Amino acid sequence: MDKKRILIIDDDKVALESLRRLLELHSYEVLAVQESREAFSKARSFGPEVILLDLLMPRLGGLEICEMLNSDKETRGIPIIVVSALDKEADIKKAYHLGVVGYLTKPYDLNKLLQEINKAIAYKQEK
Repeated sequence: MDKKRILIIDDDKVALESLRRLLELHSYEVLAVQESREAFSKARSFGPEVILLDLLMPRLGGLEICEMLNSDKETRGIPIIVVSALDKEADIKKAYHLGVVGYLTKPYDLNKLLQEINKAIAYKQEK
């Protein structure tokens, strides 16, 4: 069975690496991207089943990345789960309005994150 691919986009190097290692321990193939300007091209070339996206990013914000990904024919079918410190209702609503399938606030529970990833993969396979 092929490993499911996950793209993580987060400018926090420590958070990015720890999440990458945790997901690799759970048998996912993971590409970690720290620079928001690379996110779109990496999503196209890597072809992930799921994208984990932080909203607080320098230069190009997570919501802008989300809009770009959901506007492109090659990437619009990739489920996006936000993993962010932003916990205001307005931020959450805006993210869902832009098409995310899940939203977790940092610090997150690993089991909850894995459940959200599995739901997102199932969602993608149904489409």
